[in-house]
Amino acid sequence: MPRSNRPAHDAQTHAEAHGKPNDDAGGTHDAVPASADSRTDRAKGTGPKPPVLKPPDARPPDQKPSDVKLSAAPRAPLLVSPEEAGQKLLQFLQRRLGREVPGSALLRIIRTGEVRVDGGRKKPFFRLTAGQEVRVPPLTRTLDSATAKQAPPPASAPGAQGAPGSAEAGPAGTGPGLDLLFESPGYVAVLKPAGLCSHAGTRHKDSVADRLKALYAGAAFVPVLTHRLDKDTSGILLAAKTYAELRRLNDLFASRGVSKTYLAWVDGPWPGKGPEMMEDQLDRLDLASEQAKGNGDRKKVLAAAEGEGKTARAEVRPVLRKRQATLLLVRLLTGRTHQIRVQLSLRGHPVISDAVYGRKVRGVPMLLHALCLRLPERALFAVPDWTGPFALPERLVEQLRASLAPEQNAEQTPPQTEN
Repeated sequence: MPRSNRPAHDAQTHAEAHGKPNDDAGGTHDAVPASADSRTDRAKGTGPKPPVLKPPDARPPDQKPSDVKLSAAPRAPLLVSPEEAGQKLLQFLQRRLGREVPGSALLRIIRTGEVRVDGGRKKPFFRLTAGQEVRVPPLTRTLDSATAKQAPPPASAPGAQGAPGSAEAGPAGTGPGLDLLFESPGYVAVLKPAGLCSHAGTRHKDSVADRLKALYAGAAFVPVLTHRLDKDTSGILLAAKTYAELRRLNDLFASRGVSKTYLAWVDGPWPGKGPEMMEDQLDRLDLASEQAKGNGDRKKVLAAAEGEGKTARAEVRPVLRKRQATLLLVRLLTGRTHQIRVQLSLRGHPVISDAVYGRKVRGVPMLLHALCLRLPERALFAVPDWTGPFALPERLVEQLRASLAPEQNAEQTPPQTEN
């Protein structure tokens, strides 16, 4: 019988690789060189066969077997708050523990029964209810000194400083670089400035999502954005403060239950006088980094070939005209990537200072703004802070508010707080 070329592992390594305690190994043993007789016996097939062990589990490149280990300090049980109710067990632990334990380790300890919910074993996608107690073994991730300095503590970890975010105890007016337009027990409306990403990425470290985490540090459920705006688009963003509200808002956006209205200054005189429907088939093209323009945007959307792409629909009407520019009111009916910017550019009237689909104007931000979001229970309205020749006349602001959010007082000043 030919000799196996697979490397032999001791029992301790095998047990650690599969995340199980080494009950049967009895410790590790030093390797003993095989004698000539034993090698001859194995060649004849009469001697004892070497143990065949399974290879270790695959791990992400940055995770070593020693990254996750038992800690000496016991972990206090985690109590599911009303804001967190409805989450899957794995989601709950990922939010609570943050970077302390990798997702692969969380899956392993859930599946092996080391995580208990009210004393019982549960699957990773079991949905939690308020008041349930989740017990987690004292697992910690060993980080090198460089990583440990960079990794922030989880925002909603047990024992974090600060009171949970609520309509009564939450922030008022402004946070770290954020203007809060409206806050209720279920969600918060944020006024995003142009130039700030909705979510951070490899090319952009700052974002609305990160600022919300800092603003609501210690909250039972850190607000989660329910939709997004392009980096250079300003306007209203919603973030859910409870998991139940997150699911409700996600369903509303998916079913077109939220009316979205934008303002856009475009190049040139718009030919139409009244409302008109824009409908196009759009295809998305991912650009290589060397093809991306100066603003770092690597996604470009083009008109699709016949029979291909996704339908994009929006209603547009002019509300203010200048010699070389037109202010358009745009009601978005679908939510495609860069939709308004692409559709206006296809008609020869790109948004002013759009560096991807038009031309960048030095010293002028892209003039596209999410003006109004109408939910079933209320409308949220926020005027852009455009200045100079692009500033909105007060009379036009009053007309837009009256037509889009008639229930709002014309003298309303943010923020509002609903008790």
